[in-house]
Amino acid sequence: MAAEKQLLGIKVMRITKPSLMTSVPVMGEPWDMLGKLLEEESSKDVCSTRNLPFFSVGETLTLPQNFGTIFLGETFSSFVSFLNENQEILRDVVMKVELITPANRVSLFDKNIPHMDPEAYEDKLVNYEVKELGDHSLNCTAAYTVGANGLELVSRKIFKFCVSKPLDVKTRFAGDRGNVLLEVQIQNAMPHSMHLDVVNFDPAAGLSYINCNTMSSCDRPVFGDDGTLAPKAIRQYVYSISVPASVQASIPPGKPKTVGKMDIVWRTKLGERGRIQTGQLKTTIPPLLELALTVLKCPGTVHMEQTFSVICLATNNSGHSMRLKMVLDRVAGGGVVWSGVSGKILNELASKQSTQITLMALSVLPGLQSLAPLCLVDMQDNQRRYNFSDIGQVFVEHVQAASVNRTHEQSALS
Repeated sequence: MAAEKQLLGIKVMRITKPSLMTSVPVMGEPWDMLGKLLEEESSKDVCSTRNLPFFSVGETLTLPQNFGTIFLGETFSSFVSFLNENQEILRDVVMKVELITPANRVSLFDKNIPHMDPEAYEDKLVNYEVKELGDHSLNCTAAYTVGANGLELVSRKIFKFCVSKPLDVKTRFAGDRGNVLLEVQIQNAMPHSMHLDVVNFDPAAGLSYINCNTMSSCDRPVFGDDGTLAPKAIRQYVYSISVPASVQASIPPGKPKTVGKMDIVWRTKLGERGRIQTGQLKTTIPPLLELALTVLKCPGTVHMEQTFSVICLATNNSGHSMRLKMVLDRVAGGGVVWSGVSGKILNELASKQSTQITLMALSVLPGLQSLAPLCLVDMQDNQRRYNFSDIGQVFVEHVQAASVNRTHEQSALS
C-alpha cells in the first residue's frame, strides 16, 4: 500500500536566478615547484576565471540546491511536475497547488484530468508575489483512482520556507499646521547589497509635496546616481508635504490624518526585482487657527543696527469678518525689535480672506535672533487678542566682523 501511494510522483523546483560559482584559491610563490602545481590545478578548476588566476569569483553559474531565502515583496516562482510513474492508467486525477501563508490560503493551480496514461505528465509554472512575513508552505496534492476496483489514493508534497524582511523602514514627522516634513529612513536588512530603483512618496488625496532629495542646482539625487545600498546601510529621504487650509479645516481635532504611503522598488545581485508599499502613513496635524500669520519675505542675514522689512500674510480662517489692530511688542533685551507705530488699524478682513502686512524691524544684537512678538487684536470680537511669538529668525552679523570677512575675500581675490 505504501508503494501505491507514490504511483503519481510530484516534483517541485523553485525558479530563481543562478549565482556565480566561487572558489577559495590557494596561492604559492611562483618560483616554488608547489606554486606552479597550484597554479596549474587552479586553471583546471571549473570555477576559475580565464586570464585571472587565483580569482575567487568564477564564470560558471550555479543553481541553488534548496528553496533558498525569500524576501517580502519578491515574486516566488516554482516549477511543479505531476508524473505517472506507474504502468497503470490513473483516472479522475485532481491536481492542486496551494500556498499557505500565515493569514491566507492561496490557490495557484487546480486542474482535473479524466485519465492519465503511464509516463504521462502535467507541468505547471506557478508565480506569487509574497506579501506576508513568516512561515509559508507550498502544498502540492494529487488525488486519483487506480485499478478495476477504483482504489482512491492521494499523493502529497509539502515544501516549507520562511519569508524574511528585506528592508527596515522608519518614519518620523515634524513641522507645523500647513507644512509637514516626512523623514523616511530605509535600511537594507538583506545579507547582500541591493540597488534601489524607485523610492517614491504617494501623497493622499488633496495633499501636495516637494521632493527634498534632489540638488536644486543640477536636479540630481543627493546620493548621486549610484543607488547601491550595502547590507545594514541606511539612507534617509525627506519630503515636504503641504496641507491646504481646506483639508486642515476638515480634520477632527486630535484625529490622525493620512498623508500618503511609500513605494519602494529594488533589485538584487542578478536583477531579481522586489517591491513593497508601506501602509498609510498618519500623523496628527494641529487644528487650523482662526487667524494665521505666515512670513512671505524675510532676509536670512542682516547687519547689526540695520533696518529691514518683513512681509507677512494674515489669513482669516474663521466664519466671520475681522477688523484688526496691529500691536508691536517691543521686548526689552530682544535681538530684533520692531520699528514703527504700534496700534495701527488694518483694513477689514473678510472670512477666508488674506491680507499682507509689511513690518519694519531693527537688529540690535549679533547672532541668530528671533523676531519680536506681534499681536493682532480683533476690534469686532471684544478686543480678542491673537499673539504670535514664533514668527521667524534672522542671523545678525556684526558690522566689524562683516568688514573683516570682506577684507579677507578681497585679499584672496587679489
